Amino acid sequence: MADLQPHSVSKGHVADGTVSVPLFRHVMACLDRAPQAMQILHEASALASLFGADVTAIRVLPGRPSNSPCADPVDWELTRREEIADLRRLAEAAGAPLGMAAIVACGSPMACVEQEAHRRGVDLLALGAGAFGASHRWGLGGTARHLTETFHGSVLIVPEEAAGDLPRKRRILVPMDGSPSAEAALRYATAIARSRDAELVVLHAVSLSGLFGLGDAGQGTGSPWREVRQEADRLAADRIRRLRRLLPLDGKNNRVRRLDDDEPRRALMKAICEERGELVVLSARGLGQDPDLPVGSTADYLLSRAVTPVLLIRNTEPSSHRSTRQAPRRLAETWRAR
Repeated sequence: MADLQPHSVSKGHVADGTVSVPLFRHVMACLDRAPQAMQILHEASALASLFGADVTAIRVLPGRPSNSPCADPVDWELTRREEIADLRRLAEAAGAPLGMAAIVACGSPMACVEQEAHRRGVDLLALGAGAFGASHRWGLGGTARHLTETFHGSVLIVPEEAAGDLPRKRRILVPMDGSPSAEAALRYATAIARSRDAELVVLHAVSLSGLFGLGDAGQGTGSPWREVRQEADRLAADRIRRLRRLLPLDGKNNRVRRLDDDEPRRALMKAICEERGELVVLSARGLGQDPDLPVGSTADYLLSRAVTPVLLIRNTEPSSHRSTRQAPRRLAETWRAR
């Protein structure tokens, strides 16, 4: 696995032998007036600084589409200037770079963000769980979910629970299932942990109850079930050893935590709550390869119940985000378009 060093990513690249892998080049923070807006911009600026990326802040005001003239151009211009001034004040408080671009648009939040992100070549979108609207207690708001599923690059989600919460431990959490995409996400997490002098914790959930199609009714103490369980435990132990070898050697507190005897998604969510890390780095897709799902089932489960900022890594291949215009869309969207 390529090892990301903070100094090697400061210009947006990392050396992997003779291969130079482009990382984030442009981060866009979607900021309404929600309490977590400052934290969204702070997290976005920190990641941009680490990966040598540009930063843009965007605020969308409700109204007609941005390509249509507003009812009162003078009133709109005054409003736009006030909002940009507010974004500048927020940027100063959040420690954003001086060269941050500020955009105020009028229209549909989804359309405005997608249009500006595409125009500026954004490959990391940072937003709140209830961006430009109300979020649900268990789930993303409509705009946040739409952008998470359709945006072609990576997404940083900051939940409402994270705003004003007690300081979390300097700890970066990485759920891993052994897939190549999860290992690629670990590279990003390693660089972030090093830059913040944070502990890196890999979470690996092992499901013994659902092996080979066996549910709870298939469990028992007989010899066949015991052999299945022993084989599963051996495979899990081998994977844990491999995950430990992937951890950087210079992090003395880095560790792998094995999660047993629970449904994997619930076990991961429970561990994230227990660890109280400051950031979860998660691959958008894992071992599941359903092309009709824009986000894997585990990633969707954790995003919908996030209690700490989650960085959803998408398009981790060497060609980076720019080789792909967007994530796969659901079949339902295809039917609605007919």
